[in-house]
Amino acid sequence: MLALLLACGASGLPARSEAIRWLPVWQAVPTLPAGVPDHVVRTTVDLTAGGTSVRVRLSNLMGIKPVRVEQVTVKAGGETRQLTFGRSGAVTIGARDEVYSDAVQLPVTTTLEISTHVPNGTPCQARAWNTITSARAYVCLISAVEVAGFTAPGAVVMLGDSITEGYMEGSWPSLVETDHAVLNAGISGNGVVYGDASMVTRLHRDVLHSREVRKVVMLGGINDLQNDVSAEAVIAGIRTVQLRCRNAGVQFVVGTITPWRGWMNWTDDRERQRQAVNAWIRATFPDAIDFDAALRDPADPLRLRPEFDSGDHLHPNAAAFGAMARLVRV
Repeated sequence: MLALLLACGASGLPARSEAIRWLPVWQAVPTLPAGVPDHVVRTTVDLTAGGTSVRVRLSNLMGIKPVRVEQVTVKAGGETRQLTFGRSGAVTIGARDEVYSDAVQLPVTTTLEISTHVPNGTPCQARAWNTITSARAYVCLISAVEVAGFTAPGAVVMLGDSITEGYMEGSWPSLVETDHAVLNAGISGNGVVYGDASMVTRLHRDVLHSREVRKVVMLGGINDLQNDVSAEAVIAGIRTVQLRCRNAGVQFVVGTITPWRGWMNWTDDRERQRQAVNAWIRATFPDAIDFDAALRDPADPLRLRPEFDSGDHLHPNAAAFGAMARLVRV
């Protein structure tokens, strides 16, 4: 037996398999839960890259009670698979917790239909606006889709507030042309340092959550400024995000804060703070994306161009989102 083993050498032993690489291709930032009226919730999500195997993350991070999920199925290209969780068809997600499904082989390209079977009245969460998450139905507990066997070079995450999340007429991240998977980590009302779930606070949860994240594009600060956070504090927050991305080996890109005169919370002093932040961004980051210059009105640079204004003088419209997306090179 010993002679046989020696003759076989190392080639006769089973090789250790490499760890599977999972690329996040869709995500929905967790939000406060609301009861779902139907027993089965079907959600179709638009993926930003494809692969040969799929797994789904379910989130109860904002919940205060465990949630029971009786069954989850995924469908793509006319093929349906039932997901398991530790080889079980059902799973209970603890409060403040999340779970990943087991992987299933299923070729996916641009869309994935996910059906969650839960008891009526189950508190579901995940941001569910169809223009925001690229989900064409109500979202129940689904917070991420990941694929293996992908050809994309990685993922790029767009970090920001409502201007990144999207407003009424879509979002600029969904229009960016890139061979990377694009993930939208915008939250309406979010600040760089302002609030309980600021961009600095949630960076690791919503942005640096995967080794496949290659780049981060950050646009934020307007919600800080309109809540009287100083330009110095916003700058310190942006610097913190930059350093944490650098430590994670992720490229960091930041954009200037867009014009907003005419919005109900605009004041001369807050405008001076915005100008100070933008001047620092331009002086500090040679590759900064100058959203401000692209969207401002030549006749009144403190305002959005009329053709880019959604009507409230703060949020860009669909035409503006297209112009913003064309500035992004990732």
